[in-house]
Amino acid sequence: MDPPNVLWFFGAFTLELGVYALIGAIPESEDALWILITALGFFLCFALVSLILGQRGWYVPGGLAAALAVGVFPAVAVSFLTLVQVWPSDPFFEPLDEFSGWTLGVGVATAAVGLVAWWLTRFSFVLAVAVGAILVSAQLLTPSFDESPSGDKRAAIGLVVGSILFVIGVFIDVFGRRREAFWFEVLGLFSVAAGLVWLTIHVNGDPERGWIPMLIAGIFLLVAAGPVRRASWAVYGVLGVYASALHYLSQELGARRWSFALAATGVGLAIFALGTAPHLYGQTLARRFVRRPPPELSP
Repeated sequence: MDPPNVLWFFGAFTLELGVYALIGAIPESEDALWILITALGFFLCFALVSLILGQRGWYVPGGLAAALAVGVFPAVAVSFLTLVQVWPSDPFFEPLDEFSGWTLGVGVATAAVGLVAWWLTRFSFVLAVAVGAILVSAQLLTPSFDESPSGDKRAAIGLVVGSILFVIGVFIDVFGRRREAFWFEVLGLFSVAAGLVWLTIHVNGDPERGWIPMLIAGIFLLVAAGPVRRASWAVYGVLGVYASALHYLSQELGARRWSFALAATGVGLAIFALGTAPHLYGQTLARRFVRRPPPELSP
């Protein structure tokens, strides 16, 4: 990534934090209308800046402005729902423990706005915001199945939704939309990884229910990453395999014994050696096993 892009992205993150700090600084005693006007003002400002910069060929800054607009949308929605007195007003209300159609609606609407913003700008980073909103919405939906859901149920939802997002990303990737597929795959795998990690550390359950799927998924990602040339798959795959290998080695050999240290070194060498296979044979395997879409379907 070029230095200007690094500065643009970092500036966008800090700007979003600053905007929410300004909105949060409005006293709660003030009428909700002022909060709505402030949030809506930022939303329209970012949308207008995105339009102007996009028309002038400033693709990255314009796309980041669109992402900022999507990021501010939840504040607009929540302030509007508060103004019309339908947003949950109970001070003890916990959206992740108690289901509310309004909180879920804000999450789903944010994802929809993100998809529209991507359609208008074709800036792939906007999809990161949209996919993130989908993951949050999934957790907001969880209390509808069971009030105050356990961590296991949240992990299960994360595994299911993350897997679906990953499959969607792979489908998009098959048709040559690599940039658009990236955020579906990366954030989908992140959700799956988070769910598996929870299953391994939760003290009240069998940790093997997390370690075994983690090992299997890690091996699959490592094997597939080379032919399809996806570094993000390899990152998640190597983390899953390495963590699982260390877990089982420590169980069998003991974490403080020299045999464990020697075995851990061997695992590291094996992973390093494994990296040479895609380098040497990745293109051959890709041509043999990975099918590309017909020319008329390619972008």
